[in-house]
Amino acid sequence: MWISRRTDYATRALVALALEAGERPVKIHDLAARTDTPVSILEQVLPQLRSAGIVRSERGPSGGYRLNHAPEDISLERVVRILQGPLAPIACATRSEPEPCTMLEGCALNETWAEVRDATIAILERTTLATLAARSRGRWTTPVELAPRAPAG
Repeated sequence: MWISRRTDYATRALVALALEAGERPVKIHDLAARTDTPVSILEQVLPQLRSAGIVRSERGPSGGYRLNHAPEDISLERVVRILQGPLAPIACATRSEPEPCTMLEGCALNETWAEVRDATIAILERTTLATLAARSRGRWTTPVELAPRAPAG
């Protein structure tokens, strides 16, 4: 399985949001600066993640993005599937609707591809945004410029 640059950028943004603990929304430009990610990519992936229920957006001068669930409840497997689809290394090894293959009967490779798929899924399922946030060091732990809090009242 190959992780696309787009998926890498999206997961960077999600880890940055996990590190912020959802206290206040984070502006897209601040996420981009914190994660060395092009704003144009975040403008594409954050709405996709919002539609999938991973993040929520808040409008207005103090708006931005924040996680929609606790970081420990969001697995990397869920995020990668949203952004990339099936996790099989080859189309004939997907769990649902595998691509037809004339070589499938007696195939020496199919079992190995299925093992690769299953190992990949297992790693991604057990890795949550909380896990990744806890591993973060250096630049990752530098707070982003947060949107100002709305005045009380």
